[in-house]
Amino acid sequence: MMTSLSRYYYLKQGKTQDKAKLLKFMELTYEELFPEQSDFNHLSITIEQYLSSKTPLWWIEYQPENSTQPEKVACLWMGTGVDQVSGDRYGHIFLIYVKPNHRRQGLATALIKQGQQWVDGQGYHQIGLQVFERNQAAQKLYNKLGFFPQSYLMFKSWNINQ
Repeated sequence: MMTSLSRYYYLKQGKTQDKAKLLKFMELTYEELFPEQSDFNHLSITIEQYLSSKTPLWWIEYQPENSTQPEKVACLWMGTGVDQVSGDRYGHIFLIYVKPNHRRQGLATALIKQGQQWVDGQGYHQIGLQVFERNQAAQKLYNKLGFFPQSYLMFKSWNINQ
């Protein structure tokens, strides 16, 4: 199954050497969702710990006719998770991000289809992700694509200095 994209958009396999670009995309995601926060240094630790040949990365590049250099405008970073109910392994989306001026072009859908191909190739039959509660647009897309909530990640916080 080939992922189809609109004109000027091209899907490319990422590399483990793409750490800096992946970090930038993760920062864009978090800055957009959490504008009140400025320190996202923990994201580089996540990339160092989890980016490997077993956690594939794909980019969508945009290159109109008059451009000499393609621009990375979207990415998908996949890994493997374990279903806490069944114990089965599944494909887990670590990150999916589309730059705002390239949204509503089907890029996220194309990336999820690419991820599903990878998941099928691993012999898994499920794909999962974590979406922030405040990201209503993403939730709407994921629901449209057949995702459903299985659990809720819950936290309790307290001040350790008191």
